[in-house]
Amino acid sequence: MSGEGFLNQTSLHSRAKYRAALLTYPGNLKQALKDAQEDSKKTLFGVAQGIASTTLTKVLASAKPDFIWMDVEHGMFDRSTLNDAIHAAQHHSEGETLVIVRVPKEDEIALSTALDAGASGIIIPHCETKEEVEEFIQKMYYPPVGARSFSPWTFTPGISDLSLYPEDAFNMKTSNNHIAIIPQIESVKGIANVEEIASIPGVSALMFGPGDFMADARVPMVLGGPPHPVLASAMESMSKASKKYNIPLVGGALAPEMIPMMVESGHRVVVTMFDVWGIANLAKSSVQNAKELIGAVEKKTNGVSK
Repeated sequence: MSGEGFLNQTSLHSRAKYRAALLTYPGNLKQALKDAQEDSKKTLFGVAQGIASTTLTKVLASAKPDFIWMDVEHGMFDRSTLNDAIHAAQHHSEGETLVIVRVPKEDEIALSTALDAGASGIIIPHCETKEEVEEFIQKMYYPPVGARSFSPWTFTPGISDLSLYPEDAFNMKTSNNHIAIIPQIESVKGIANVEEIASIPGVSALMFGPGDFMADARVPMVLGGPPHPVLASAMESMSKASKKYNIPLVGGALAPEMIPMMVESGHRVVVTMFDVWGIANLAKSSVQNAKELIGAVEKKTNGVSK
């Protein structure tokens, strides 16, 4: 025992660079994205969560990835689980893990739940026009930026007044300054308008959806290997828009070998593991390894008996 106070023993706790004053409010993903865009060594690496389990969130957050991407569009999150999972991610990582949530495009309940719970970033899927994104900006930010409604259940006067910003009694400045909007482009029309979408003041990053794009473009849906020329052209359009307007790309690496290429093309937020895929592959490989080991034992035993 050192006898020092807990806060002086920095090996026992984190001092998260991008956290809010309270862990129930969003971390500063906007600044993290700007820092990563300026220096690729600060690229954010994290995991994707589609399994709606706060227990799983706690396990993932304990590893303190840069972010957890929670997928409400295709994952089975209900409102209560999403709220608790966001809080679990931020508390169990001591503020080191930022939470990015993909919400269904037309689901304002999921959007308001994610925002009120303290999500640091919102991915809006199936964006195709500048006007669509501008409408979401109005929904996501408090006045004077947008018209988001204030929730009385996320603030307790005299208890949760802490803020990093002056004259911010309701932490509205915290939310407006920290939360990043990330339009996801995943259609032929969206790619045609990607530069116009990237030019919108307030857009912090872009994400490409290759699966839906391939379906919309009527090209074979193949993961891995050389991309179809139409898909390759769309990916190049994303990269050009990212570089032209100096905003990063968000994407998933299907294998570690993809990461250098992704960073070179403008990705500064990279998913390194998808929970379902990771758990399934871990289970498959562990069973296969066990069978191989048993096979080696049997081979050795048969050799001795002869």
